[in-house]
Amino acid sequence: MGDDKKLSQPGAQPLIFLLYTAGVTALAIPAMASVADTALWDDDVIAMGNALIIIPSLMLIHSVSGRLHSLTWSIYWVWSLLFLGLAPAYQLGAGRFPWGARPSDDEVGTAQQIILAMHVVVVVAYAIRVWSRRQPTDGDKADATDRGLRESTRLRKLMLFLIFAHVAVAVMFTVLMGTAMFSGRFAFQAQLGARGGIPGFGTMYFFSNAGAMAIPAMAIVLKKKGLDLPGAAIFLSIVMSFVVTNPLIGSRFLTGSFLVAVVAAAFSANVRRFIPGGLVLAFVTIFPTLDILRGDGTGAARVELSGPAKSLLTFDFDAFEMLTRQVMMDGDIGAGLPGRVELLIAPFFRWIPVLSQMVQGDASGPVVARSTGMSYTNVSMPLWGEANLIGSWVGLVIAFTALGILLGSTHSLIHSRSIFGALIEFPVAALLFIILRGSLYEVLGYLLLVVGMAWFLARAERLDRAEPVEVEPKYHIVAPRTRRN
Repeated sequence: MGDDKKLSQPGAQPLIFLLYTAGVTALAIPAMASVADTALWDDDVIAMGNALIIIPSLMLIHSVSGRLHSLTWSIYWVWSLLFLGLAPAYQLGAGRFPWGARPSDDEVGTAQQIILAMHVVVVVAYAIRVWSRRQPTDGDKADATDRGLRESTRLRKLMLFLIFAHVAVAVMFTVLMGTAMFSGRFAFQAQLGARGGIPGFGTMYFFSNAGAMAIPAMAIVLKKKGLDLPGAAIFLSIVMSFVVTNPLIGSRFLTGSFLVAVVAAAFSANVRRFIPGGLVLAFVTIFPTLDILRGDGTGAARVELSGPAKSLLTFDFDAFEMLTRQVMMDGDIGAGLPGRVELLIAPFFRWIPVLSQMVQGDASGPVVARSTGMSYTNVSMPLWGEANLIGSWVGLVIAFTALGILLGSTHSLIHSRSIFGALIEFPVAALLFIILRGSLYEVLGYLLLVVGMAWFLARAERLDRAEPVEVEPKYHIVAPRTRRN
């Protein structure tokens, strides 16, 4: 099973524990002091604001320093710490939110209660899922046999098909977009609109981006596990995936997700423990100014380093404000906007060509923006707010139970070494930044494609494994000669 046979090394976890404890403490204490020093909010708001920093901090340290490490589980706590812990603390301390919302203490407190409650739901669902996989099934045990993947002909053919299909689609998409692929976000979006009338162009755009999130990483994982895949094919897949998600288009989250998936797949199990820390460092220092090439007048003037007290006040860290705005709506969606049923089905229908026009633009972020009087409505909506908007507390529990099960399923790589778990671990970890940021209208198709491809690849491996291996006999039996009379 490659480098993942050796999931830990003596002395590695204590060092990682100390490094993460020092780093997280250095971030947490100033943020907690910022919200505690203000007299703008009730004591309950301040106490829960501190809890939203402490809980993700402890869970992140536990995740990265444990004997068994799940990257997806760590990324969940990285995102929660950054966007729902540190950022709101500085925003509450400064008395201002990125988009200028003015919520009451009760509304802020309700948003905080939602986050804390869903942390509990995720932990419980994750723990149950991981516990249920402690005892590997017969199929999982077979994955770890010495036979490996070398004889998996179906798996090899299917993986090569996905690689070359994605490369071909990415090349066609790049040719159709021309210089707009490297001219900034404004030019890119304009060219997308101009090419929208080409039959199948939307599907081409989706597969180019969604495939980049998963196919190179999956190929690397299978190569490391012994599958005979040409290195040149994997390199070509990586190159074209970078082209279609390149930062010159202005999509930092797409570029970052692609890089996280590929780097995580290429690194060893212990080195992967440092990825969450690197992401935290990047987000609180340089990330807000990496949109310099957007080209639509909303990007930074230059790339610069800054501290958390400044960077976490920017528009990129509006997740808590958007959740608070959803709470401020009190269930009242503005007239003429998509209703709850439309918002529920839109993330699924959007990816079906025949039905996509029915739900065009039905994303929860713009709905909340318009309902709360925002002038700029092209905004995201965190999963916490979207689930609450659509289904209230019932919707929240369902959504975060499903999320916990998904995160626990990726942990099966560590316990059972299943091919399916290995294939979804890194793409899902990379996509979590987009999934949690929302809206699901924009990103659910990416996740469904990743899970679908992983399922088909794992099924191909199971079919190959089910076939008996032909073993050549060591000795040949020769018929005796008959004596001639």
